[in-house]
Amino acid sequence: MKINIAEAISNHIRGRFWLYIISSLSIGIGFVIGVYTVKYMNSYEKNDLMNYILSFTKTSGTSIINYNSVLLETFKNNIPLILIIWFLGLTMLGIPVILIIDFLKGFTLGFTITFFVNSLGVKGITMAFLGILPQNLIYIPCILFISVIAMEFSMGIVKYGFNDGLRNRIFSKISSYSLIFLFAGIFMGMGVIFETYCTPNIVKLTAMQFSGSIFL
Repeated sequence: MKINIAEAISNHIRGRFWLYIISSLSIGIGFVIGVYTVKYMNSYEKNDLMNYILSFTKTSGTSIINYNSVLLETFKNNIPLILIIWFLGLTMLGIPVILIIDFLKGFTLGFTITFFVNSLGVKGITMAFLGILPQNLIYIPCILFISVIAMEFSMGIVKYGFNDGLRNRIFSKISSYSLIFLFAGIFMGMGVIFETYCTPNIVKLTAMQFSGSIFL
């Protein structure tokens, strides 16, 4: 029997519709607050952060990229997040913390993109859309997906507790749950690879273009 991927995805989302809504709202609210945080930053804070970014882009434009170091840093910033959400799904009180993580992810993305665009104009748009958005088009759906899976698992524990039926199947349930996270981690690794080997070069090329304008 031929598997209809689109139908399978549709059924998956339909069966967990409100969890996706709640998780998406957490990310969206975080994004909006990140945007407004930049808007209401005072000039001293903006200048201080801008000087740091300019210093970073100058260095990026002239230095040789250490891909091993970038890979390690990117790995540390993203993969542990999967493990944290996985663990929270195994607890009865994990849902609020998962939503906070979603909120913070949205906040970071909204703040970063808005700051670049607000401070650098057209060049900031280039930096944001080429250096920030591509990997997040992988990260955000992955985080949304695993957040929903973790919340669903946590709700199952709250609803059924550790009764005899669940206790007999707990290892099977956890194995299936963990396998889903493993596949999500592999998919998220595509974003890690892009951020490691593509984003630094995009930043470097953009910094070289900046050198004739914003550094003067």
